[in-house]
Amino acid sequence: MLTIYDEIQQLRAELTACIFTRSERRAARAKLEKLLAEQAAIDRKFDAMAIEKEPPE
Repeated sequence: MLTIYDEIQQLRAELTACIFTRSERRAARAKLEKLLAEQAAIDRKFDAMAIEKEPPE
């Protein structure tokens, strides 16, 4: 099973190196955008948890 990060990297590589039809390219870009949004949401949650757990100064 690929992680979101791995899938993002794979799609970026495919979009750069592969020949797609217009509809295939649109679908790959849409999937990439969806995965980037998911990763950003995960990153925001992680950052919020890290801020809550910081030791007092």
